[in-house]
Amino acid sequence: MPVALTRDDLARICRDIAWSEIAAMPGHSRTLGLRISPVGHTVSWHQDSLHLDSLARMQLATAAATWCNAYDAGFEDLFLARHTSADWADVMVRARRAGAAHFTFATSGSTGPRKFIRHREDVLAAEALAWVQVLEQVTRKAHGTPISRVIVLAPTHHIYGFIWGVLLPLALGVPALDADISALPPLQSGDLVVAVPDQWVWLSASHKSSTPNPSRRSLGSVWPDSVYGVSSTAPLPKAVHDQLAMVNMAGQGRPALLSLLQIYGSSETAGLAWRADPGHPYTLAPGRTRIHTGASQGGISLQLPGGASVSLAVQDELTWLNDTDFQLLRRTDHAVQVGGHNVSPDWVAAQLMSHPAVKEAAVRLRDRVIPPRLKAFVVLHAPGNTAQREAVEAWAVNQLPWYAAPCAVRYGAELPRNALGKASDWPD
Repeated sequence: MPVALTRDDLARICRDIAWSEIAAMPGHSRTLGLRISPVGHTVSWHQDSLHLDSLARMQLATAAATWCNAYDAGFEDLFLARHTSADWADVMVRARRAGAAHFTFATSGSTGPRKFIRHREDVLAAEALAWVQVLEQVTRKAHGTPISRVIVLAPTHHIYGFIWGVLLPLALGVPALDADISALPPLQSGDLVVAVPDQWVWLSASHKSSTPNPSRRSLGSVWPDSVYGVSSTAPLPKAVHDQLAMVNMAGQGRPALLSLLQIYGSSETAGLAWRADPGHPYTLAPGRTRIHTGASQGGISLQLPGGASVSLAVQDELTWLNDTDFQLLRRTDHAVQVGGHNVSPDWVAAQLMSHPAVKEAAVRLRDRVIPPRLKAFVVLHAPGNTAQREAVEAWAVNQLPWYAAPCAVRYGAELPRNALGKASDWPD
């Protein structure tokens, strides 16, 4: 059965598709502006504003048509003739009425070839209902106010933001309010904040600051009672979770959040499991079961509406403690999280080495900055050439997606290595 998305729901999704695609285009991230703009659910790419060429506009139209599977109804060409995300929402409404069904989510393409994963509407709606069960359990255990509003910082066209920022509010029957860390609304008891780890890092720093910056609205240290949070797309650092959801070791003060859930899943699998304490294992969500394969790890199956089950491909190493709980060991693709995007440092290094001035390059996560960004160590063919350094850095900013462009670059005659000759880290 189709999900009953309103035009306003689709306008939010179209805004995030357009913003995300344009932000990842070379040279446009600095001129795009905030994802949540004063005009609401609209991003405009009129030729006089962002100067998108025909190929860029085709890329935008393809992204929107693919997300809603407009090809099913023959409506894909209509997206190319529109110049705002608000107009896209009207096309999506028409396409869905004409038979376009289900939703297709794209990976960033920075951990390997970009993949497009089509998910059934009824399966995602069932997942939202499963999370309602989990939230009812959490709020009841915490003796907190029931959830009455969802504050959405995660982009709604990604599967995490879509399930928690669009489908979950529909399942709960509560309003959703899109927000940004630079423009946060006053929180109320009963709010559920949906964010990615980098955003929680920023909010954690804001919460523990004794002198919050009055020039921008931040959550600071004035969180009301019974505010909940949820995080996904990558593991949340324990120190950040503790700062937000737990009283400090001395027993002083109170938590900023009554409860903070960490969700484990991916674009391919959607949500699989959850935990409310970083020291505890993940617990499978309702409708997910462990597959016993004889191996020590095993897999996970998803029960579909109607009773059938499907095996899900888990991309991480897991250690099962029983039939419902597991520990997450490590990613198998060695990706890191930057701005809610999974990025392969090796992929970024390979892009840098495609520049004719670069002989070698290494890329790592610079996790001492908030939020974390990438850093690079570059060996030039002509060491000490200032003009080449400037050219490489300008090229990275203009050619790489904003989340893949290193925020700090060091240069040397050879890549850093330890006494055993293995690649090593370098000071920022």
